[in-house]
Amino acid sequence: MSTRNRRHQPERRLVCRDGGPPFGNSRHRVLRAVIDALRRHPVVAEAHGHPPSTFTEVRATLTPHRWDYEVESATLRVTWQPIEPPEFAFHYSESNFDCGWHHEPNPHVDGDAHYQERVGSEPYRYEAISFEGETAPELVWEVMERLRTRLETRSQ
Repeated sequence: MSTRNRRHQPERRLVCRDGGPPFGNSRHRVLRAVIDALRRHPVVAEAHGHPPSTFTEVRATLTPHRWDYEVESATLRVTWQPIEPPEFAFHYSESNFDCGWHHEPNPHVDGDAHYQERVGSEPYRYEAISFEGETAPELVWEVMERLRTRLETRSQ
């Protein structure tokens, strides 16, 4: 095929099943930074990429009792799409409560940055927020502090 004809071909962009770019790129590097930051946090028992070899998300097991919040088990799931601006989600879950800090389009709020929360099988409630952190590690620490504050409020 000549160069002239190639210029008129539509550009193909490789994507994973979740809609993000493929393994071996900036998403993998960002998720590695998220894992490293989570592993340094005192409430995180374990953090790893999932699926193990070509991860598209980070899964962490939390120990909120270190914040004097009693719950049998809790997890944090982090996703990241390295587009401009990046889209990401930090989503906390336990048996009867889940919440998340997201930066992605959502029809329930103006803008992309929002907090969402659900108790039991109730519908989510949403509120627009803003983030101070700019890098993935900064956002890990910011979200973990927001989570600590939210769980303190919840246990009162």
